[in-house]
Amino acid sequence: MAAGSGMMSNPVCAQRRPHPRMYFFDNIGFFSLICLLIQCGMAWIFAGFFGVLARGRGPWMYSWRSAFLGLGMALAALGIRFALAHHSIARHWVMSEGDLHVRLLYGLYFTGKLLFGMCLLSGAASMRGEMPFRKWWSPPVWVLLAFAFGVASPTIEVLLLAQGIWLPVMFWRAASLLRPRAGDEPEAARWVAVRVLQVWALMWLLYGVAVLICGPLHPAKVWPWSFLLRVNSLIDLTLQVVAASSLIVVVMSDTQRTALSALRERDRLRERVQRDDKLRALSTLVSGVAHEINNPLTAILGFADDLDDPDPGVRSRAAAIVREQSERCRGIVKRMSLLGRRAGLEPTEIQVGESVRRVARGFEPQIAKARLQLQLDLPPALRPLLADATGFEQVLANLIGNALQASPPGGVVTVGARALPAGLEVTVSDQGRGVPVAARTQIFEPFWTTKKDGQGTGLGLAVVEAIVATHGGHVDVGDAPGGGARFAVLWPWQPGLAATPPTELPVAESMPTLAAHGAPAGRRLLVIDDEPLVRSMIAQRARTDGWSVEEVASGEEGLRCLLEQGDRFDAVVCDVRMPGLSGAGFHDALARQAPQWLQRLVFVTGDLASREAASFAARCRAPIVPKPFEVGELLGRLREVARPA
Repeated sequence: MAAGSGMMSNPVCAQRRPHPRMYFFDNIGFFSLICLLIQCGMAWIFAGFFGVLARGRGPWMYSWRSAFLGLGMALAALGIRFALAHHSIARHWVMSEGDLHVRLLYGLYFTGKLLFGMCLLSGAASMRGEMPFRKWWSPPVWVLLAFAFGVASPTIEVLLLAQGIWLPVMFWRAASLLRPRAGDEPEAARWVAVRVLQVWALMWLLYGVAVLICGPLHPAKVWPWSFLLRVNSLIDLTLQVVAASSLIVVVMSDTQRTALSALRERDRLRERVQRDDKLRALSTLVSGVAHEINNPLTAILGFADDLDDPDPGVRSRAAAIVREQSERCRGIVKRMSLLGRRAGLEPTEIQVGESVRRVARGFEPQIAKARLQLQLDLPPALRPLLADATGFEQVLANLIGNALQASPPGGVVTVGARALPAGLEVTVSDQGRGVPVAARTQIFEPFWTTKKDGQGTGLGLAVVEAIVATHGGHVDVGDAPGGGARFAVLWPWQPGLAATPPTELPVAESMPTLAAHGAPAGRRLLVIDDEPLVRSMIAQRARTDGWSVEEVASGEEGLRCLLEQGDRFDAVVCDVRMPGLSGAGFHDALARQAPQWLQRLVFVTGDLASREAASFAARCRAPIVPKPFEVGELLGRLREVARPA
């Protein structure tokens, strides 16, 4: 790497006077000396770049940093050697190639060049996941050998010749390792790095040939080989800058690909977590709804067997309980579907004692199975409470159900009520472990529960607080007198309605359960529903009410009946959610092709909370009756919309 080295070993005059063309004193030689110094500075700069980039990166980054540190050391040693040579010329004495300090500098130079080639190759191999050297490679031994060879070399040309043998091999091997493989993304920087290393290998091969032609011990001026040796600093400076810059870009591109891969993996994991969270939330919500409905369903199943009892009194009582618990299920479904959308209140006068006893009867099978006692501490006469009846009973059911679960076998759950100036206070006490003070602010949070998996969802008390807060009341939890938990609910006498209007579907107004008179004889009804049991139930009750009924199981079939034989029917009842042509599609098709039928149409639906249902209700030109419904309510609405006789 010695620019102007072809002039370095010319015979020195006997008088030891300075030769005017030695040590880069001509124009080309001085320019090569400047290139050598620039090349040395650039080597240290690139070493710093790779040192900064090496933090947290792969091992190849540290190898390339070491490579340019070695190159910087080598070029610094050579630069000092020629700087001292200029100093000696200015003082009228000549540095001999055999001087000790010259040989030591040559040793550092050759050692640095060996480190440069070896570490450059090692970094390229590490980037590919390969081992560049075998086990016999021992860096300390090779460094000592390189230093000894540099010290023993009689001229700089011998060192150039030695590098012309092994440096091309190192450069070419590193280029082959950096070459893109099948499946790799095309990358301009990698292509440039490969081509520059291949050119650099060829140039050092030419340097070795030039030294052989000019002579390694007593160089002669052989044009153009001696000129090539004098400008090798300029050539190497150019190749070094391009090679190092392209390697930095390769590293940055690799880092960018790694970062993008990490971001894609993060996004994939985030999507999986979000999907799992949605599934978990859906599972919890379904479990919560099931938990709310299971209590009245247990009562229904428990008393359903009594419907076959030969005693008329037992049958009558069982039928009444089944009916009232079914009404509870209907109210719970409505409250759960509208809870997240701040359903409005439907306040009615509630006879508190009667309502509490009705809820308590629903727990009789559970109480008997768990060997518990349920005591009602109710005054003989209580002022009627103005509140939402379904919400009031749902709050009682949740609190009583929790108390029964918390009480040990043989325990007593007490339900009490008393009139206060601010409102009615209803208390539910159990004999369980109680609620820790630290948890009393958390038990009303949705999905927060201390129960084991499968025993609770954490929605019951959240629903309780939401319903009570909608009435303007509040819920307190404390310790029961005999141990356990005591929940106290204050219901204001006049519920405070929410300031914002409720966002409920524009469903049909409630009708009487049974009309005073049936439909006029000969009225014809078309029932469209994909559920056979629901469809047959509506048809059976409609026939009892005096209708002539035709049933179809799809929206497509119902639309065809109306468009082809519309004069046969006086009214139509249609489900909203059906496979194929849904109720919304059926409505829109009629609006385009037979809009007169929209005023003879009644929809039924069990979907009250979804965005699609709300969107359809906003543009629907027919009444909507929510499921579960009273059949008498539906028939009354059909009589209203039916074509006049």
